[in-house]
Amino acid sequence: MLGIYVKVLYAMRIAIFYVEERPTLFLFKEAAKKLGIDARLCHFSDFKISVDKFSVRAEAGGFAIDKYDLIFVREIRDYYREFRLLLQFCMEKKIPMLDTALLQIKGSSKIDGMMRYAFNKLPVPKTVFSNNPADIKSIIKNLSLPLVAKENRGRQGKQVYLIKNEKELRKFLSKEKAFNRTLDTPTFLFQQFIPAKSDVRVLVLGNRVLGAIQRQSARDGEFRHNVALGGIATQIKVTPEMRRIAIKAAKVEKFEFAGVDLIQHKDTGEFYILEVNRSPEFEGFMSATGIDVPYEVMKFAKEFISTQTI
Repeated sequence: MLGIYVKVLYAMRIAIFYVEERPTLFLFKEAAKKLGIDARLCHFSDFKISVDKFSVRAEAGGFAIDKYDLIFVREIRDYYREFRLLLQFCMEKKIPMLDTALLQIKGSSKIDGMMRYAFNKLPVPKTVFSNNPADIKSIIKNLSLPLVAKENRGRQGKQVYLIKNEKELRKFLSKEKAFNRTLDTPTFLFQQFIPAKSDVRVLVLGNRVLGAIQRQSARDGEFRHNVALGGIATQIKVTPEMRRIAIKAAKVEKFEFAGVDLIQHKDTGEFYILEVNRSPEFEGFMSATGIDVPYEVMKFAKEFISTQTI
């Protein structure tokens, strides 16, 4: 019996670089297949560079990097050195990257983001970042109590603390070494506490909003509402103000795919930006809205390849 060999021809090939293997990675791969895209999952540890006289070769996922039509970076974490080499290679070879923000050198900490949003007239909570331990009185004077302390590079709502009084603040600073200048020790920023029963995650893709969810903590007394910490997600209508802030914030960051976290003051109704996440997680969003996020992202990537230039 003769076997029939069918070669699948893909119109495009995308490398998806990641650090932690999650189920959502395979959703991107499946969505890409539906769109005729060959999406390869590439762990940063598998990225290789070789230099030979006048040539440079980079490879990952079984292919040379310059054989990919687009590089989609989901996360970098501790692989910054590998990422910088990948970035340099892609810029030299003019290979598009998602997001275009990756092609720029800019600060990626929370305080860097807060500064950019404020400079661009986007609403942010009052925020203090200081490396001076003598500033305790100044922090309290500027923000009042209670206040929120956040690790400058924390994620998923972790390393976020509610400080209720001066005694707690002094204890926190002593324990966390928030003012330590060494590179391997976290630094913290301090923010005005915005009273609210929930927060909002708006997903932005390109110049449009995919949808929004409200996140509410399932635990009494828990002020953090992140789904990663057990928060309950429900779909909500996107208001014009939510849309305006989310799209502008994503543009300020030059993020094609962004999760914009907002909080609405329960008394004034004003929205404030908590954080803008590049290439965000979205399981809770998908469950609440029914929107196929990986398919939408891969469809956008397909259009992005044909229009993007470096």
